[in-house]
Amino acid sequence: MSKSNKKERTIFTRKNDRFISSLVIIGLLILLLISFMANIRIVYTVVFSALSAMATYEMLNVIGSKSKILIGISGAVSAFTVFAVSYKIAVPAVGVLYGFYTMIMLAISVFDNKHIRYLDAVMAVFASIFLPNAFSCIIRLNDINDFNPNFKHYEGVFMVGMCFVCSWLTDTFAYIVGSKLGKHKMCPVISPKKSVEGAIGGLVISGLFAPLLLFIFHVIGIYFWDYPIYGEGYMKYLAVIPITIAVSAVSMVGDLAASVLKRNHDIKDFSKLIPGHGGIMDRFDSCVFVFPTLYGIMYLLSL
Repeated sequence: MSKSNKKERTIFTRKNDRFISSLVIIGLLILLLISFMANIRIVYTVVFSALSAMATYEMLNVIGSKSKILIGISGAVSAFTVFAVSYKIAVPAVGVLYGFYTMIMLAISVFDNKHIRYLDAVMAVFASIFLPNAFSCIIRLNDINDFNPNFKHYEGVFMVGMCFVCSWLTDTFAYIVGSKLGKHKMCPVISPKKSVEGAIGGLVISGLFAPLLLFIFHVIGIYFWDYPIYGEGYMKYLAVIPITIAVSAVSMVGDLAASVLKRNHDIKDFSKLIPGHGGIMDRFDSCVFVFPTLYGIMYLLSL
C-alpha cells in the first residue's frame, strides 16, 4: 500500500471513529437528560462523579504526573465532592477541610520530593477542588427550585440542556461560520483556527436556539408534569437569549484556557479515552466554565 493510500485510510478511520463516538456521546447525553427529567439522582450523580474523577486524572496526566498517591487521593476527593453536593451531605467547615487537604497534598510532595514534583501536588489540589465543584453546578441547576420555588422542575432540566447548548453548539457553529466567513483571527497564537466572525456566529446562533430549546422543554413539561399549556414558568423566553450569549462567551474562554494548557505541554488531547475526540476534558473544557457561570447567574437573578 502506498503512503498516500495509508494516509487516506488513516484520515478516513479517524473521521469514522469520531462520527461513531459522536453518536455514542449524543445517545448518552439523551439518557442523562432523561435521568434529570425523571430525577433519578443516583444515575446523574454517578455519571458526574466519574467524569470529575477522570477529568482530575487527565489534568495530572497532562503535566506528566505519575504519582499513584496523588492520583488516587485527588480522584477520590473529586468523586466524593460531587456526591456530597448531590445528596446535600453537610460537611462542617468545608473551607477548613479543603485547607487541611491542600496542606496534606503539598506535604506529600515535600516528603517524597524524589518522585513527586511540587507542581503535581498543586495541580492535584486545583483539579480535585475546581472540577468537582464545577461539575456539581449542573446538579445544582437541576435543583434550582431549592433556592427559588418559583422555578418549575422542567426549567431546571432546561438549564441542564442549556449548559451543553452553550458549550457544544457554540463551538460547532463557531467552526462552521468561521470556516465560511472567518477572516480575522481571534487568538492566532493559542488557537489559529478560531476567528472573530466564527465566534460571533456561534454566539448569535446559540442565543437564537435557546428560546426554541425552552419551548421544547415546556412542551415536555405539559405532557409529563401536567403544567398548563401556556405555563406559569419563571424562565422567560426573551430572557434566555442574553443569558445564553453571555454564557456562550464564557464557554469560548474555557475552550481557549484548555488550549493554552495543552499548548504549554505540547499535546493535542488530554487523553485518548474517546476515539476521535480525545479525553473528558477535551469534551468538557468549556463546560467546566459554563456550569458554574450559569448557576451563578441564575442564583443572583433569583435573589
